Amino acid sequence: MNVANLFASFRSALGDGYLEDRTIERTVGTVETGTVYDLWIVVERDRLHDAVAHLCEAYDPHLSVISGDDLGETLALNYHFTVGWGARYGEATVTLRTVLPKSDLTVPTITDLLPGAQTSEREKIEFLGVDVVGIPDDRNIFLPEDMTIHPWRKDLEEETAKEVKRMVKWEGRHGHE
Repeated sequence: MNVANLFASFRSALGDGYLEDRTIERTVGTVETGTVYDLWIVVERDRLHDAVAHLCEAYDPHLSVISGDDLGETLALNYHFTVGWGARYGEATVTLRTVLPKSDLTVPTITDLLPGAQTSEREKIEFLGVDVVGIPDDRNIFLPEDMTIHPWRKDLEEETAKEVKRMVKWEGRHGHE
């Protein structure tokens, strides 16, 4: 995997919509060792669909999952892909990240490019309150249909406290209280 070429292709495709990148290198293997890469590309929200389209056209990705981070005044959506799969030590993870202000949590769907993204997009609608524009089906998939809270939002913890028990077993031990 030529990391410099991958980043350059995104810079060219997205122009000003390409905000930053970073690379994490890991050595893997027991007998033979190789280097694998975790690549992060931060893009403007209005260029997210273009970034996924470029990834699909140039790198034949596999979408693993879309994760989200509540950063206080903003939410970050992380679109985690694998590219180069099947090539010994040629595989890399590529995460496309976009940051949304909580005052405008809209993001375009990518289901027209990758239909399998719908489950992750629906999860972000339910748990973070993201408005995924153009998603073919926005019904709840995990939470009850009548539930209107968004349990992964830190700014809504007071509202959700009655409905959601956040603690898991390990959080009550060893000073995690």
